[in-house]
Amino acid sequence: MGTYRELQEALEQQLQQLAQLPELKGPNLQRLIDKLRTNRFNLVVLGAFKRGKSTLINALLGESVLPTAIVPLTSVVTIIGYGDKLDIQVHFQNGQTKGIAKNELVDFITEKGNPKNQKGVREVEIFYPSEYLKDGVRIIDTPGVGSVYSHNTDVAYNYLPQVDAAVFVVTVDPPLSAAEQEFLQDIREFVHKIFFVLNKIDYVEAAERQEALDFTSQVLAANLASCPVSIFPISAKQALDSKTNGHPEYLETSRLTEFEEHLRQFLYKEKGRVLLISCLSGALKTLTDSTLGLKVERQAGALSLQELEDRIARFELELQGLDKEREMSLLLLDGRFKGVMAQTDADLDGFRKETTARLRREVEAAFQQKSHAALDLRKEMENYLFGALRDVFTTWRLQEIEKLSQGLTETHRDFSDRINSILERLTQLTARIFDFSLRGFAVEEAFPELKHFWFRFKEDPVGLEILQMTVTSLLPRALTKGLLLKKLLENVTELVDKHSGRLRYDFHQRLQEIARDFRQTWIAKIEDTTQSIRQALERARAQKQSSAQAATARAGQLDQSLNAILKAEEQLLALKQRIEAATR
Repeated sequence: MGTYRELQEALEQQLQQLAQLPELKGPNLQRLIDKLRTNRFNLVVLGAFKRGKSTLINALLGESVLPTAIVPLTSVVTIIGYGDKLDIQVHFQNGQTKGIAKNELVDFITEKGNPKNQKGVREVEIFYPSEYLKDGVRIIDTPGVGSVYSHNTDVAYNYLPQVDAAVFVVTVDPPLSAAEQEFLQDIREFVHKIFFVLNKIDYVEAAERQEALDFTSQVLAANLASCPVSIFPISAKQALDSKTNGHPEYLETSRLTEFEEHLRQFLYKEKGRVLLISCLSGALKTLTDSTLGLKVERQAGALSLQELEDRIARFELELQGLDKEREMSLLLLDGRFKGVMAQTDADLDGFRKETTARLRREVEAAFQQKSHAALDLRKEMENYLFGALRDVFTTWRLQEIEKLSQGLTETHRDFSDRINSILERLTQLTARIFDFSLRGFAVEEAFPELKHFWFRFKEDPVGLEILQMTVTSLLPRALTKGLLLKKLLENVTELVDKHSGRLRYDFHQRLQEIARDFRQTWIAKIEDTTQSIRQALERARAQKQSSAQAATARAGQLDQSLNAILKAEEQLLALKQRIEAATR
């Protein structure tokens, strides 16, 4: 990941230099530096029990940091981030934290040492000096899906909204389980990028390996409803042996390096570039605001006190008009989001009604067909109903998110243009009032992804079992089947209503967060620029109370600062070209 680190360090160095300039001291550049340093990319490792997830993580780190045992890990997420030395912190659900040694990990994150998480561990955080982790990547180990412990699977599911990318680990033997295939169907719309790793290739011969690879590719493609997927066949055990025991020949046969290089490229192109451009654009915006303030002060300082006061009054008067326009834009934004929520509710209501009617028809038809030969009619109908519900809710949810994404992207673009237009007029009217020229600069805007809309289909019991137990021995078979069908159709309506309610709540929560983020971002942009101008005017006022010699000296300082900022801007623009060229 050398390219990203080189560019990251170059940008941080430039930001540090800018922060030393007296005119640029303040929270803005420091926030960008902190953002650059603390950027987090959650690379979550998923898969079933005993697929070799922990061994793969250890191979990536180059040391056996995580325990690998034949017993499952407990319901504890383990987060591995960068640190100058190995440091392990256990965070408990009661808010307490405890530092432990590496050999104590088994006492907190395995079922043997901490059965069913009786010790109340919330998560374990490991800091380790790995090359991967230096770039803000956090490798996260989750409990195995399909474990004999259901609480482990729940933890893996609940962590999905925090995923930036996932490594899904399968093995050559045994093939994908039903639990893994179900998990893939659930996560396919929540995870932006999934890397598939076929582990333990050293366990089989080349011909069997290819057979396992072909079979796994077909199963994954079917479950993901996509074209053939890319799978990286590796041996995590051989790779770890190579890195820890000094056997370089094992690293080549393990084929881990191919996966590592692919991962590096993704982390830079998909995550690193976005971060670098975002921080760099923010720095350019800070320079523009500072240049504006310096030029205002330089020009205002040359005016008489009376003329300065007149122009300040003119500035404040024109600013009132822009403030009204800003408030109107924010009111329109609120109205736009209320409209989006209302449309989502209407879409969901239509979906609920149509789905209820259609599923009742389909369930009744399936019931009539299965009732003649089914050995366990209740069980077969439950499976049929849950499968139909899962498919229809997953499909509709994906379609609605796509519709929302298009609408919100348009809203984001529209209101970004509105706010940037207000900012442009603010800077230009300032330049006009105080007689100087100013080159405009538009910050690149990126609409936030909608991947964090979260909905997991829950297979709640439909309640037929109790009914069957109470009536089967008392009533004729025809009447029993009639009651079963009646109860089943009632549950169709109940389950559709319940899952529709969960969807509505999730969409509303996320839309409210997005609307709040929009407002805060745009208000801050205008207020930062306005504050910069007003501070410059206050400095110009203060000059009027100083001596002519002091005023002349200050004018020289301003010219020197403007030249320094201009050079800094040229350096940032050159670095921006390097960042963009690195992704081509």
